Amino acid sequence: MECATVNSNGQITIPNDIMKKMGLSTGDKVFFSNKNGSLVIKPASHDPLTAMQDIMEGAAARIGWQDEEDVASYIKEHRNKKCG
Repeated sequence: MECATVNSNGQITIPNDIMKKMGLSTGDKVFFSNKNGSLVIKPASHDPLTAMQDIMEGAAARIGWQDEEDVASYIKEHRNKKCG
């Protein structure tokens, strides 16, 4: 297990061993998610669909959608709305 310190700007440096194991290079982007109270960091370039699924996990339940009908109703309601 590796250790890093959060600085005053909320930044950490990913240890070199972890960067190598994850295939990360300077300038690469990563996704952060919370899994059962643990921070999960995934390279954005490796699996963008899985990373987005992790980010969106539980979003429908948080806004009260129960099933596909709720999603379809939302789309119908907002389909013809204009911005502004």
